[in-house]
Amino acid sequence: MALAMDNLDIAIWLFPLLGVFDVASTFYIWGKGYSPEQYEVGLFASYFMRMGLIYLYVPIYLLILFLFSYALWRIKRSLDPYSKTDRFIFGLLVFVVCFGYAKLLTVIVSNVLLPRYIEGAVSRQLVELSVFIVCVFQMVWFIRDALTSFYRAEETGEETKT
Repeated sequence: MALAMDNLDIAIWLFPLLGVFDVASTFYIWGKGYSPEQYEVGLFASYFMRMGLIYLYVPIYLLILFLFSYALWRIKRSLDPYSKTDRFIFGLLVFVVCFGYAKLLTVIVSNVLLPRYIEGAVSRQLVELSVFIVCVFQMVWFIRDALTSFYRAEETGEETKT
């Protein structure tokens, strides 16, 4: 039995792929001669870099993103559109997906533009804020069908399994 995936499911499963691009962009700045220990803004990446364990960090990081995506996907699949609590949880889930997507893409863009930041040619804060805002709006636009079908289920009386 195949599971139908809506755009929110796709957005949830983008996290591991974005993690791969995050790792690639980190290695890109490392290959350009910039010290990731100094410039990497990841949660634990700079710590692992200082310890010389970046190759251990990569699979752990990607596994964490995969498990995070799986947990979000399972939570989404278990929600009932008729329950007020589940509707609130769905809203939180959408917030987490939008925030995570925007944060990961902001880190990727920041890694790629790091040489420009150091030269002073581009304002890091302005670029990060712009990318973050655009990503959030893009994600909301991308998942709008899942949002409307989940929140309209009570009005129309349809049973939707999102």
